[in-house]
Amino acid sequence: MPKLFAAVLLAALGYFAADTVAGHVPPEARTGLLRPMAAFFGVLVGWRFMGKRAGRGVRSAIGIGLTSAVALVLLCLAFFSGVEMTRRALRKSYGSNPFEALQDMVQIALDYTEYLFQPDVMTVLVVGGIGVGILVELVARRWS
Repeated sequence: MPKLFAAVLLAALGYFAADTVAGHVPPEARTGLLRPMAAFFGVLVGWRFMGKRAGRGVRSAIGIGLTSAVALVLLCLAFFSGVEMTRRALRKSYGSNPFEALQDMVQIALDYTEYLFQPDVMTVLVVGGIGVGILVELVARRWS
């Protein structure tokens, strides 16, 4: 049961955080997949990481919640920078050098972090991560 709750709650956190990030993205940027993919990665991190570690106490739950929020952000950054790198590669922006494409992928991810380091986005991720961690801990205590 803790895995299920972790997956659902982290998916909701991912969706809400992505919605908050979308408010900072320029209007010409495409954000169609941002919310559903953030929710999908929330399900993955919640089920595979957070749910397995539930039941170790509130202090641990806070740390696991924050770590899960960071893992969610890193997965989203890797995915969306990879999508943008692929889009640029298909326009032949890199010539025949795959290492240049990978370097650019890292730069794209760093550029995207500008949208993450906004006070409202950071608040959603930190408070949400802690809240989800504590809620999953309570579920683990109840159903374990």
